Amino acid sequence: MNSIYGRLPVSGHYLQKRLRFAGLARGLAAFAIALMVAAVVFYRLGWIVPQALIGLLLLVGGLAALALVVACYGLLRVWFAGVRGGHKVFAGFVLSLIALSPFATGAYLARVNPQANAAYTDGFAPEATAAPAPATAPASAFAAPTEMPSVVPGRRYLADAPRVYQAARTVLADHGWTVGEVIVGDPALAGAEAERQSDDLGVSTGAVPLPTPRAGIDAMVADDGLDRPDSDQYRVAAVARDRLFALPSDVTIRLVQEGGETFVDLRAVSRATGLDLGQNRRFIEAFLADLDLAMSGLETIDAG
Repeated sequence: MNSIYGRLPVSGHYLQKRLRFAGLARGLAAFAIALMVAAVVFYRLGWIVPQALIGLLLLVGGLAALALVVACYGLLRVWFAGVRGGHKVFAGFVLSLIALSPFATGAYLARVNPQANAAYTDGFAPEATAAPAPATAPASAFAAPTEMPSVVPGRRYLADAPRVYQAARTVLADHGWTVGEVIVGDPALAGAEAERQSDDLGVSTGAVPLPTPRAGIDAMVADDGLDRPDSDQYRVAAVARDRLFALPSDVTIRLVQEGGETFVDLRAVSRATGLDLGQNRRFIEAFLADLDLAMSGLETIDAG
């Protein structure tokens, strides 16, 4: 009997084990992505403060990293042990990489950009180096600046200041930056004039009038806060925000005419963070690039 069975072929089923945590990596990665999107949306809507946003992003990074580790272990088990569930583990691997991609991008930007929260053109360099951070800026949630800010070449146009100022107005409107104070003429002279008028009246108004008799007329016809009389100097204070988190940066734009040339310089400082990952430099470069287009037809020269 044994010899007969020994010569017969043996048939049966090959039982392939199933990976128990096949869906764990996929679930963790999907939850991390959903949490990251929700954190950004809630912050943009003003429902959470920056510190809460940072905490949620750290949680997202931890969950995504854990999902990646689980997915890698699962892929190894599928490859070497032949267990089932490879498609779920691979999906978790891909989703975890997607969740970690913003952190990898941030790490790259932090490496290639100065560890600072400001940028300026060379014409603002001495002032920016000596100037402290804005008094309105809260304590940073990121690392404090340890390097000099980025320096971008300014612009020198062979045109008078009013012509360049009109082009700058167009660029400001296109970028959607919020314009605050606009000073026409030399700010030092304007301040001295304000003090003189205050002394004559015997009161302190705190207002800095424009150094021109047309100020009242221009105030009545102004439609966008940027209408100003012709001058050889302009200084515009604006607020720019990044597209993802809408974090504010205080931007100063200065136009100064010397002879037949107008010099344009900018300074941008992050208000809420101590590390801008190069965002302020990108603000300045984008503004100057669009200003070059608006000034097309005229010779443009780097001020540096």
